Amino acid sequence: MERIFDDIYLDNYRKVFSFMYNLTHDKQLSEDITQEAFISVYKNLNSFRGESKIHVWINKIAYNIFIDIKRKRAINEISSADEVIITKMENLHTSLADPLEQKIMSECVQGKLNDLPENYRSALYLEMEGCSHKEIAEILNCTINNVKVRIHRGKSKLKSILNDECSFYKDERNVLCCVPKQK
Repeated sequence: MERIFDDIYLDNYRKVFSFMYNLTHDKQLSEDITQEAFISVYKNLNSFRGESKIHVWINKIAYNIFIDIKRKRAINEISSADEVIITKMENLHTSLADPLEQKIMSECVQGKLNDLPENYRSALYLEMEGCSHKEIAEILNCTINNVKVRIHRGKSKLKSILNDECSFYKDERNVLCCVPKQK
């Protein structure tokens, strides 16, 4: 049992922490939630029935802990200036960009993604992590149709925010670049 848990922990810790950090933008809170989730996994591993993938079960536990904390603290949005890197959002520009340009673009898009409501942000993040709509529905405790709506609305809202607040252009290398619009 110890060996199995160790493997589960090693395979899933970073992903769960990353999901929680995307929701909270607070490194310490994300660490606390992730640790609490894995304590629960350890205590309840014998009750895991295998009806879903293990990472879905763990993410659902962590998400429920997050919701409980959010309710207890009556927090609408937890924010932090710490950077969260999102890999799929970097697809908004070509892979020709050098690392600094990628980081700037990622920070810009991530900043705008953080402006989305938590229900859209969590669904988009899980989709970017490669979860299926069924897995996202299980983690977020909603229907598959609701997941599709959240993802669609989240993408639409993100696109609208980016169009309103950012100017995109291609530089001499044909690399997509982003700068904030002048207000």
